[in-house]
Amino acid sequence: MDLRRLMWSEYLGFAGALVLLGSLFLPWWSTSCSQLHPSPQPHGCNLNSNLHHQIGDFNAFDTYSILWLFLVLACVAPFILGYIIARGHELTWRPGEITMIVGMVAAALILLNGIILGRPGSPNTVDLSFGPGYFIGMIGALMILTGGVIRQAVGGRARKPPGVL
Repeated sequence: MDLRRLMWSEYLGFAGALVLLGSLFLPWWSTSCSQLHPSPQPHGCNLNSNLHHQIGDFNAFDTYSILWLFLVLACVAPFILGYIIARGHELTWRPGEITMIVGMVAAALILLNGIILGRPGSPNTVDLSFGPGYFIGMIGALMILTGGVIRQAVGGRARKPPGVL
């Protein structure tokens, strides 16, 4: 195992995985009300602003039932790539391709589950706003994607004649 084989793109992927994992514990969504009492509601508080019939701030674990698991698994991909490169394993694909795909899927899942397919909650949920964890998670997924793209682009493949595997 030789850690000198690792390039800065692997370290970018490591940092992206840590950023994504850390973002899961930050608030991803928040309601307009932080509490329902005192009985005269605070200014700007909408009683219909809730997520899963609760109010306040929600991290990824509170919000999504399955997505958080895929995002945690995506955080593992850069470390597997680093292990493969440090060990010098011979691959049939370019190193970094799978990490690039995992980062792309993680970014797409975050984008789908907040912007494209709408915000979480029931159709009656209103005044649900983004928290910092959502955007930080997107940055982490894009860092994983970028680390994989750079690694597979730099790790060139020798050309082979047609018909040779």
